[in-house]
Amino acid sequence: MGRTTVLNKKTIVIILLFSFFTSTLFAKKENYLKSTHLIKNQLKLTFKYKIDHVKFFTLKGRKGIIKYVYDIKYAILPKRKSIAKYKHAGVSAFRMGQFSKQYLRVVIESKYAYHKTYSIRGKTLVLNLPKIKAKKIKKYSPVVIVDAGHGGYDIGASYGKIIEKKITIALALKLKKELIRRGYTVFMTRKADEHRSLGERTDYANAKKGKIFISLHTNAAPRRKHRKYVYKGIEIFYLKGKTRRARYSNRKLYISNWKKKKSFELARVIKDKMLKSVRKKYIVLDKGLKQNNFWVLRGTRMPSILIENGYITDKYEGRRLTTNYYQNLLVNGIVKGVDAYFNRK
Repeated sequence: MGRTTVLNKKTIVIILLFSFFTSTLFAKKENYLKSTHLIKNQLKLTFKYKIDHVKFFTLKGRKGIIKYVYDIKYAILPKRKSIAKYKHAGVSAFRMGQFSKQYLRVVIESKYAYHKTYSIRGKTLVLNLPKIKAKKIKKYSPVVIVDAGHGGYDIGASYGKIIEKKITIALALKLKKELIRRGYTVFMTRKADEHRSLGERTDYANAKKGKIFISLHTNAAPRRKHRKYVYKGIEIFYLKGKTRRARYSNRKLYISNWKKKKSFELARVIKDKMLKSVRKKYIVLDKGLKQNNFWVLRGTRMPSILIENGYITDKYEGRRLTTNYYQNLLVNGIVKGVDAYFNRK
């Protein structure tokens, strides 16, 4: 009985040891790749179990490409797992495949030589990638000139307590803020309640090399009203072309078919976007696009428009023009129009 008991104990120990080693070997054989993550300059591969061994070497490819090869022992690649989607400044391509029953192979192709290539952290294999300083791409930032009409002693149109120069500067400041937020470079012909002559405004716009010029105004009904004319709504002026030199004989005029065409395009998209914006809440008339030879339209090199944002003499429109809410609706429409003109989303 004693010998039988000892043999039974030895047999049990052998069976347990055998099962342990076989289960370990089995586990290693089924060390599936669970996840992959590209974080800055590291590609992390996480497996089901601890990583047993990694064989690393390099191969020379075409056009100066270095192939960094990692053979991961007992690792298995599940279906639909891939690293080809990843992008990195210093890497030409990420590749991964089941090289054999025992090895999963990862290949990183790069033109750059680097030394500290990988490290094993339990279940995770960390592949170090070359640290390349990405080149800063200068974004295209069109220069927009915003002209707040009137200012200083020139109050513009007025109706009771409603004064044009106050509305135009409020609109201009809001427009500048929103355009800058969307990536434009903005210059204002006036930033406060100060007077600027027409010549100073156009000279400033030309000196800043603006891509477009937007002059902001409000309208007012004349004392002698025409019975059939409705004095409310939004209208936009653009360059007419024909002009008399008498008034501005000492200044250069910028009139061309190109400028006229581009000014019309700018006026059209801005008007459409403005009306779409304000009509979400209010009924606003479309007074159309009109041609004129205002100095700010002739004295600027770039496509230029003059926006009449509404009539301060209208009972309802005049009140709305003084509110932040309505001003924001107008500005939102103008900005979307500028985006459309420059084909920016």
